[in-house]
Amino acid sequence: MNSPYNPSSVEPKWQKKWAEAKAYEIDLQKAKDPYYSLVMFPYPSGDKLHVGHWYNFAPADSWARYMRMKGKDVFSPMGFDAFGLPAENYAIQTGVPPAKSTAKNVKTMITQLTRMGCMYDWSKMVNTSDPAYYRFTQWLFLQMYKHGLAYKKLGNVNYCPKDKTVLANEQVWEGKCERCGSDVVQKPLEQWYWKITDYAQELLDGLDHLDWPEKTKIMQRNWIGRKEGIEIHYDVPNAQRDLIGPMDWSVNDQTLAGGLNRRLTYNRRLTDEWKRRIHSPRTVHLVFTPHSRGPAFQESSEAARILRILDVVAERHDIALHEACAMPDHLHLLVSFETGRHLERDIVKKLKGASACEFLKAFHADVAHLWGEGMHFEEVSSLDQLQTTMRYIQENPATASISDAGRILSVLPRQITVFTTRPDTNFGATFIVLAPEHPFAQDVASGALASQQQQEVKTYIHAVSKKTERERQSEGRKKTGTFTGYVAMNNLNGREMPIWISDFVLAGFGTGAVVGVPGHDMRDFEFAQAFRLPILRVVVGPNGDTTQIDHAEQVQEESGTMVNSEFLNGLSISDATQRMMDHLESKRWGKRIITYRLRDWLLSRQRYWGAPIPIVYDPEGKAHPIPEEHLPWMLPTDVAFKPTGESPLVESKEFKQRTEKIFGKGWRPEYDTMDTFVCSSFYYLRYLAAQSDSEKLRSAKGELRMEMKKKNRKSQIANRNFSIVEPAIEHKWLPVSMYIGGPEHACMHLIYARFVMKALGDFGFVSHDEPFQKLVHQGLITNKGAKMSKSKGNVVSPDGFVERHGSDVFRMYLMFMGPFTEGGDWSDTGIKGIDRFVQRVWNVLTTKTKKAGGKGKKKSTNTAREDASIVTPLHRTIQRVTESLERLHFNTAISALMEFLNLLERQEDVSMETAQTFARLLGPLAPHLAEELWEALGGEGFVIDQRWPTFNPSLTKSETMTIVVQVNGKVRASMELPVGTSEKEILARAKEQENVKRYLEGKTIRKEIYVEGRLVSLVI
Repeated sequence: MNSPYNPSSVEPKWQKKWAEAKAYEIDLQKAKDPYYSLVMFPYPSGDKLHVGHWYNFAPADSWARYMRMKGKDVFSPMGFDAFGLPAENYAIQTGVPPAKSTAKNVKTMITQLTRMGCMYDWSKMVNTSDPAYYRFTQWLFLQMYKHGLAYKKLGNVNYCPKDKTVLANEQVWEGKCERCGSDVVQKPLEQWYWKITDYAQELLDGLDHLDWPEKTKIMQRNWIGRKEGIEIHYDVPNAQRDLIGPMDWSVNDQTLAGGLNRRLTYNRRLTDEWKRRIHSPRTVHLVFTPHSRGPAFQESSEAARILRILDVVAERHDIALHEACAMPDHLHLLVSFETGRHLERDIVKKLKGASACEFLKAFHADVAHLWGEGMHFEEVSSLDQLQTTMRYIQENPATASISDAGRILSVLPRQITVFTTRPDTNFGATFIVLAPEHPFAQDVASGALASQQQQEVKTYIHAVSKKTERERQSEGRKKTGTFTGYVAMNNLNGREMPIWISDFVLAGFGTGAVVGVPGHDMRDFEFAQAFRLPILRVVVGPNGDTTQIDHAEQVQEESGTMVNSEFLNGLSISDATQRMMDHLESKRWGKRIITYRLRDWLLSRQRYWGAPIPIVYDPEGKAHPIPEEHLPWMLPTDVAFKPTGESPLVESKEFKQRTEKIFGKGWRPEYDTMDTFVCSSFYYLRYLAAQSDSEKLRSAKGELRMEMKKKNRKSQIANRNFSIVEPAIEHKWLPVSMYIGGPEHACMHLIYARFVMKALGDFGFVSHDEPFQKLVHQGLITNKGAKMSKSKGNVVSPDGFVERHGSDVFRMYLMFMGPFTEGGDWSDTGIKGIDRFVQRVWNVLTTKTKKAGGKGKKKSTNTAREDASIVTPLHRTIQRVTESLERLHFNTAISALMEFLNLLERQEDVSMETAQTFARLLGPLAPHLAEELWEALGGEGFVIDQRWPTFNPSLTKSETMTIVVQVNGKVRASMELPVGTSEKEILARAKEQENVKRYLEGKTIRKEIYVEGRLVSLVI
């Protein structure tokens, strides 16, 4: 009798052989049929690998092995997402530097993953905390910055006053810090963002071409949140647009270069980014002559419109528009901008182009610009000249004997812009609600807009600052708010609509303002009821109710016919929506637009263990990108880890000294580090790149042009030579053929990686639009119904099971729990059954296989004439295992092998061909056992290098079929009939079954249903 199979000796043996032979290393350039098999890389936690990791990695490895045996050149790499908060928290608790604890954990996990027997190409491992890696994280930031996709602005963060630290949303539970239980407040901090919103539509459109789970695509579509609607502008009669920049410089004869900068930084209307960039401003008085004179400049309403457009365009392009005036035949503008910008090529072009395009649409003009007949300017270089010019512009209408109403920007009434997808109900609008962060609300709180409600508004905004965004959005929460003291005008009916502030409106969504239609929106109804605001009916639903709306069940949101809406009466909601949009645009009260729920990606983290943002600031506070030759911009080590409310990098003397040594006295580094999702947004590219300490990033020749339409992408790449990834390798291996990971990353990593890939394509670095063509989510392994996590104390370590049973047994046991994409609840009660299966396989195939002489050498003695009782089941087993693996149904593949093993156990002996075929079928599922069997059976090379068995379709066909017979949906009998039996005969035979006849006796058969080859259903 053979010795039992001993995994404790067999598995290390084959792991050593694979490593010595470099069996899993692949030449990326020479591969003929590339297949990129990838799992989401893990965080190197001190808790090592748990069962959930195994359930992700081991079956994914089985898939990769299967594809290799199918003839693919499989690339299966592994790495570590090594930056992040856990290592920093560990450092806070123990004083052990994150670099040290992370390196230790990585070493441990490599040992565990190797013991798992996965076919990883370790020669191409990545570690995101390695400077050789994060130099490219920083390089990626610089590319985003270079192409205008990175910017800095003030943003609210979750802040714990006790721990003095910023918290991620996941660290806030019911408004309290998960660490100390203190109330979390919203604190404004300057943060770096990437403009992922510029790619919203591309991200949406790209989903149509991906082989991803439909649920995941739906989640991304909802997260991106495309909405088609209209922006409606409501005048606020008693609130005017103020001037940019206070006019109280103390030194009359100073130039504006320093003084204007200092004063502008206090102005609320300029973005924080603009405040930092206007360090040496240039101020000019521009005079434009329109392309054609006519009603556009004779009517004050049209003059007002062009002034509003100019105001928006100027703010969008960082141009400080102090004042503007529209005359019947020319325009005056007083503007400031950064000295480095060219007046005509940049500033004038921005004002001309965007304004003209927007303005001339209304007049169906066939000209491409607004200022066709003339433009002149004068430099404004002193305070006196600035004040004189300002007065001149403001008094121009008087000297021209025309009304100043609608012609001077500073006297125009403020407007509140609201986005809505349901403008059809606008006749029923009775109030407007602003987010507490809305500029209008902030102006009331600060006193910039005089209001008797100032103190109430200020108090309310302060109270809201303590709430997280998640709390503000929670359903069913009581509506709160306060009145601003102002009203807006509904142009449709002249109704005055009070302007309120409420925390259920978020600044980051839409315009930060909503128009309240309480009769036809449940959220608005709840708000109106809370504050006794009017509720009007403008839609009659299918139930025909026309009474006053007093109860929630009367609120009609989705269907109905318009009433009390003048020209919309009698129209359906759909038709009325389009009709109202047409009307608002024709009156120039609104404009159709498309909005997205997606918001820009906030990168900044006030933490230590992350990639430093490669930005430095000059003595005046202006941001400068770090030149690429200084990458990697090293993370300093002379820091303490105790939370202070600032990034720990602030404490580093070396960081400051390094910055001043390179850039000059008074320069300082950016102290924030990057979100770790940046690290994982491109790691699939770095796996494909050569990994060596001497690798240098090679600069491109010439300037890169962003081409949003992605024209000629391949030709761009052919002329570039960058080492983030070699173009030929990227083009050959991407997109990833199979990506396996958890669904929890659907709206984070999976969106971020897609965005980065598209951006790099536009920059000319890659040739593909998408990083991952096929995506599969493994199921969740729970423990007593709860997700395994350290905080719950329910993590199950696999190490003990692997010690006792071996990694192959543990791998197959996990796969045998159920379908890979469904997961299951952890239980170890069945693992002994898999252990017995392994021992039976070893015993049967090593004792019953026919031998043919000489030193244990085994081969088939009857290959030509295998017993039919084995051949047909063998080919059916090959078919079942193949089809199961193609669907990632590892459990049914194992089940098929178990059934075939039962048959082999009943045989007197087993042919060599059958035994070796069994070993090959086992190869992806139990790699160590398969290799040991292959060697014992006289196979040459590794089993992983053998071709996958094929089956003969003619031998898989059954000569009989099993037909189930149901009566009124319940199974009453089954029949074994020859394949090809006619439907008529099958129905007749079904009705003759004894157990069926009992239920049919005395009854009338109302329907007979036959499902070919499977089922007869009789309805009585």
